[in-house]
Amino acid sequence: MNIHQLAAALQVLREVITGSIPRGAAAALLDVMASCCALLVKLSEALRGIEDPRVAAAHAQLVEKLFHYTQREQLRSQIHLESTGAHLLDDDELAALRRAQDQNAYGRLHLGAAPRLHSGRAHYGTTADFAAAWLGLNYYGAAARLNDAHLLIARRAMDGGTLAPRLARLAQMYENPGTVDPRRVAQAARALDKFEPADTCFEGTPLPPTVRHADGALMEDHVAAALIEPNRTTSEKQVSTLLSDYRREHGKNHAPDTGIFFRGTRAGVDCYDLRAAGEQAEQLRSMMGQADNPRTQAGKAARSAGRAGTQKAERGTADVEAAEHEEIQTDPLFSSDEPAPDWSGINSGADDATAGEGSENIVDLDGWQAKDEGSQETLFDSAEQDFEFVDSEHDEDAGQSRTTFSDQDPDLGGDADVPPAQRRLNAFLAALGAGTPGQGAKTIAPRIGIHIQLKALDDLRRPDRLTSTTDHGVKLDAAETGRLMCEGAIYRVIFGPDGQPLDVGRTQRFFTEAIKRAALARDRGCIVPGCTAPPEMLECHHDDWWEHGGKTSCRNASCLCRRHHLAIHAGLLTLVKIGGLAYILFPKHVDPLQIPQRNRLYTAA
Repeated sequence: MNIHQLAAALQVLREVITGSIPRGAAAALLDVMASCCALLVKLSEALRGIEDPRVAAAHAQLVEKLFHYTQREQLRSQIHLESTGAHLLDDDELAALRRAQDQNAYGRLHLGAAPRLHSGRAHYGTTADFAAAWLGLNYYGAAARLNDAHLLIARRAMDGGTLAPRLARLAQMYENPGTVDPRRVAQAARALDKFEPADTCFEGTPLPPTVRHADGALMEDHVAAALIEPNRTTSEKQVSTLLSDYRREHGKNHAPDTGIFFRGTRAGVDCYDLRAAGEQAEQLRSMMGQADNPRTQAGKAARSAGRAGTQKAERGTADVEAAEHEEIQTDPLFSSDEPAPDWSGINSGADDATAGEGSENIVDLDGWQAKDEGSQETLFDSAEQDFEFVDSEHDEDAGQSRTTFSDQDPDLGGDADVPPAQRRLNAFLAALGAGTPGQGAKTIAPRIGIHIQLKALDDLRRPDRLTSTTDHGVKLDAAETGRLMCEGAIYRVIFGPDGQPLDVGRTQRFFTEAIKRAALARDRGCIVPGCTAPPEMLECHHDDWWEHGGKTSCRNASCLCRRHHLAIHAGLLTLVKIGGLAYILFPKHVDPLQIPQRNRLYTAA
């Protein structure tokens, strides 16, 4: 039989195996399935030997499809084991099955007669016990697989029969091939099940899902809608936000203590666990984003060989002379001449002279100045300011409880009132903006930009509603938001001409800071769906290219990371305008329907 005859025979076999199968034919079907498994191995080996990228791509796609089918069939097989009472099979039956598997001779099994079961105590008390031993699984893994099957395939009733799964909508999504990765559906089902009361279906009263979102709809419906989001990164963000918001609203979240905790030394390397929240988390994200940008002096310095502590010794004579004459060239994006906060106890270093460097269309977070007032959405930009810490939780590492601390009140605060781990974090963040005189590498100064919706400012008599979100997506509570409003520089975001030079026409190619600021506030990040580039890595792109006659204006500007900016100019991605906003078209092999999309990652919360 040649390969074409084999394909035709398999097609006929696929059409024959439909409808109900008599028990007597089951042995033959097992033989066919075993042969198909062996055939799949041979086919994959043959396909891997063909040096053609098209074959490689198609083969990988088929393997992934088979993997998803196997994931679903694993749970179905658990319900089959449970509903048939396979864990009660007697020793002779199990021994015969094992021989048939080892010899690949299922046709020798006598499956026409009824199975023999243990009349007394069996080897295995439950389906999970049997699955663990029979399939070579860890018991907890087998039990977890069976629990997933109850959530997504069927539940066991009092009489040994099966009932519909508890999470019906997720179960339907799980059964439907080609929509969502079944592992993600199972993971979401497990997370929702933790919020639900224990099911009592085995006692005769199966419980429906009861967990509801703040809007009154079932959480299962919201999670299912998030799972079918086309972009996987956005989908995962939406599901994660739904679950974390529910935990927070219902007191199911226990936030770990913040600070820097020493975790010992391994192979001569000190290990620390750094935890930050709120404003301090935003400072760290800002620092990492700036250090990751290779097109700036600070980013290049962060990539230089050696550790930061050795940089001063490695400086050349020319650098030393330039420093003495205050000629060190710095990047305004990461320059900072502000003193360290008072609470840190660290004196600031000498001022640095600043000079521009790099691309003028990089979103310059450090150069934004407050020149505007009011708009539909307000941002507050603040450098490191005095820290106010309020937490009554107990610090397990420090061995003392936290109390309200404020450097504005000498009667409070003091070294004893701040846990050691938090003191270390405070000092570490202060050092980020404090530079050392004569140091070769440029100090990175974290910047904090927060976004507040206009409706949150409507009634300032309710300060508890005054929350915000930072440029990096960190949610700040009312206390941190209010403090940054008082201490930060306030500027408005403008979505049209209102006294700001948001349209400079063809008089200049590079975007002004006002235009870049407005574009970032509108787009919140790179507009390519799923892109997670931080604000420090963004550039402004002319939607209608400058060389094709496009103007330099906010309406013609879109935020893109460096990678996707180059992809658009290389023709790998297509940008289209709809209603004045830029949307992205992916290649047809990624999106056959060619649906224009924008990044929804920043609105997923």
